[in-house]
Amino acid sequence: MQIGTIVGENSVLSTVYSGAGQTGAEHAFPENESRFRNFFEQSGDAFLILDDYLFIDCNNVAIRLLGADGKQGIVGRSLAEISPELQPDGTTSMEKAKEMIARAFAEGNHRFEWLHLKADGSELPMEVSLTPMSLGGKWVLHVIWRDISERKQVEFREQTLLDILEKMASGVSLPCLLDAIVTFVEKNSPGALCSILVANDECTRLSLGAAPSLPDFYNAAVNGLRIKQGMGSCGTAAFLKKRVIVEEIAGHPYWKGFTPAAQAGLQSCWSEPVLSPEGGLLGTFATYHREPRAPGSNEITLIESAAHLASIAIGWARDNERRNALEEHVRQMQKMEAVGQLAGGIAHDFNNLLTPIMGYTEIIRAILGEGHSCLPKIDRIIAATKKSRDLVQKLLSFSRKQHLAMEGIDLNRVIESFKDIIRHTVRANISFAIRLAPEGAQILADQGQMEQILLNLAVNAQDAIDGNGTITIETDHVILDDEFVKLNPGVKPGAYILLEFSDDGCGMPEDVARHIFEPFYTTKPAGRGTGLGLATTFGIIRQHGGHIKVRSTVGEGTTFSLYFPENASAAKGGARQAVDLRFHVHHDKTILFVDDNEMILEMAEGYLQMYGYKVLTAALPSRALDIARSHPDPIDLLITDVVMPEMNGPELYERLLANMTKLPVLYISGYKNDVSLWGDKAVYVPKPFTAEQLLGSIQMILHEGNDGAGCS
Repeated sequence: MQIGTIVGENSVLSTVYSGAGQTGAEHAFPENESRFRNFFEQSGDAFLILDDYLFIDCNNVAIRLLGADGKQGIVGRSLAEISPELQPDGTTSMEKAKEMIARAFAEGNHRFEWLHLKADGSELPMEVSLTPMSLGGKWVLHVIWRDISERKQVEFREQTLLDILEKMASGVSLPCLLDAIVTFVEKNSPGALCSILVANDECTRLSLGAAPSLPDFYNAAVNGLRIKQGMGSCGTAAFLKKRVIVEEIAGHPYWKGFTPAAQAGLQSCWSEPVLSPEGGLLGTFATYHREPRAPGSNEITLIESAAHLASIAIGWARDNERRNALEEHVRQMQKMEAVGQLAGGIAHDFNNLLTPIMGYTEIIRAILGEGHSCLPKIDRIIAATKKSRDLVQKLLSFSRKQHLAMEGIDLNRVIESFKDIIRHTVRANISFAIRLAPEGAQILADQGQMEQILLNLAVNAQDAIDGNGTITIETDHVILDDEFVKLNPGVKPGAYILLEFSDDGCGMPEDVARHIFEPFYTTKPAGRGTGLGLATTFGIIRQHGGHIKVRSTVGEGTTFSLYFPENASAAKGGARQAVDLRFHVHHDKTILFVDDNEMILEMAEGYLQMYGYKVLTAALPSRALDIARSHPDPIDLLITDVVMPEMNGPELYERLLANMTKLPVLYISGYKNDVSLWGDKAVYVPKPFTAEQLLGSIQMILHEGNDGAGCS
């Protein structure tokens, strides 16, 4: 054949080969080039000879690469016939061929990537090397092909992985990530239709994660698939945590009776379990085809890579969900702590206001005597003050500032002894079921506060039940492990007593449940609730070192789970002695009273003097130290606030003990603010205090064992 210019009009390289019409291998190499022929035929690489875009010879390796039917599948065919119209860079194959051939002749050798078409129509990426050579007196190109499909697949997978990691870093949703993984596999496996199913937390069912190429009706049919042997390829693979290959769905026992597969035209399914690094089930990756098929080794590698990517994506999403939930939990706890600090501060100041009101009112009542016409009005003032005190106590309970009488108690016995009160509190059409741990439920607690919790939860449950219903109270022993602690900041691992309080009432939506422990938050109509019941419960539990969780479903009911540290050997507390109050009895006792609130100092001075005590008052700890140093007579008792400027009450007491080694102390405060009450026989009285409380405590300290003079 007559060959003209090889690379166009601008090329100076023209052919001189005169073997027109000869394209076979037997004519490509003259006899004096037999050694080149041997090398050409026996090489492990694909060798070809290209003459003006026409292949005139090739070896067997080239034939195998393209899957051709002998040399006739390549020799005599043009470059365009075995290449796609467009190359990956967007140029046409012919345009790129002209450029690459020109560079080879200009530079003496040129290497580049090229996309060929195999005999079955699939694309094959190759690295191509072009070297000009003189053959039979004519310049042709010696072509070397190297299959780089595996390398390109690795590069593509790495790039896809990077893309997915970038999506994760940018906060892309899990469905978008799973879609990207499915698309990745479908692009690398022509004819494949892929899906990712995600396992629920209990690993009982699979839900749809991504399947963009499968019909909607099919995706709906597999959504919620049970994880069980024989439940299709995916349900079985998830159950076994092993790959399941079904080459032909029709007639296979795993697919018996599942008609959506035939309706969707699916005939084979290969399912790969998606596992966490620890081996836990996260889901499945499935590859479907519309013809019966078994996977090849490359396809197995591909779906393994896809399952690995899905594992990263699902694991990341779940970690992110847990992290977000934990951050929300921490934010909520911080908010509750801030509100608690505010409530405690308000309660402290309000207690300081209530204390002189209560004290002066009792003084006036005592002066007026029985039968005075003003006594009913004074009694109403006292009653209102006590109600205010109760309200403050609820705030203190929430803020965890109230004083607790801690003792070893059996929570089961508290429930048993208190159930009649609950029964009479709750409507008659609500039944009770009580199931208590048979071995007891020993905790260190304030029994009165535990009863308050039971009452608050019972009233809350009653209000959630419209008509007939059931309230269930249960106790049990549980171990809170590190995982529970990690998800619930502030909880320590160990043995706990679980108190569960359940109702079958209306339940709560999530946005309501998030706020139920906040003070003054209520969903009840105006006038039917203060919003302090559950807030008080929250504070009591936290002050006992416990933890509370709530789970609720609208229309099904609510369960409160309360965890108290177990204390099997708590000591029983002793009973307090009764107090006999007497007026105007002379005592040879001096009391140093220290408080930074002037009204309390003024009230206490008159209050205690009325009962026969000599009182020294100080508004600051430094003033109290000066009084103690200058007072000529002994001081028999220090009564001091706990939280004050300059130093706290225990610090003041320690300073005074340096010179008064036998000085007893009585602490008073609206809250202790986590200050340890220092002293071997320290006594604590919470504000606001009554005459009985204050004088009873003084009696125990100063007059215990007396012969009856004064306060006996």
